Amino acid sequence: MKQLVSLTFFLFFLSLHAQSTNDSLPKEEPKIPYDKAFSPGIIFQDDVFADINLFIGSTIANKKNYIPIAGAIGTRMGFETNFSKDNFTIAPKIGYELSVEIISLRLSALNYFQQEKSEFRVLPEIGLTLGGWADLTYGYGIQINDANLHNVAQHRVALTFNLNKQFTKDVFDYFFKN
Repeated sequence: MKQLVSLTFFLFFLSLHAQSTNDSLPKEEPKIPYDKAFSPGIIFQDDVFADINLFIGSTIANKKNYIPIAGAIGTRMGFETNFSKDNFTIAPKIGYELSVEIISLRLSALNYFQQEKSEFRVLPEIGLTLGGWADLTYGYGIQINDANLHNVAQHRVALTFNLNKQFTKDVFDYFFKN
């Protein structure tokens, strides 16, 4: 059952990037470039967790557009762990991020593993961002099954960064240069 739910969420998030086809469009559609970024972070809940992700999506930081905009929109895949010897916990996850200008929204599905226990959660997050480069978010983990895990709270605060050399330069130029 857990595998079916995980597969459903994976396919749902993957379909968010799908493009529709139309016979009236030219045969060669322009390709949307996808950016990749290493996305580390730190999570504060009952314990401190490291957050390690790969971001795949679109990033933009351009003042020259008709409407200036900076942000990141795409899929996040990775895991979080506490590296604890006593209650080692690891949680593979997949999610979708929409971080534009100063607002960040995320929705993730993750499964915590701790000793013989396993707990699946859906995690909506909202917070502040610096153009999608740095995100400070609050999240509430909605438990699908309660495994009574130690050191994993429902409420959490996370600080993450989308690290891509060109995107980092573009965001800092966007916010801090004239």
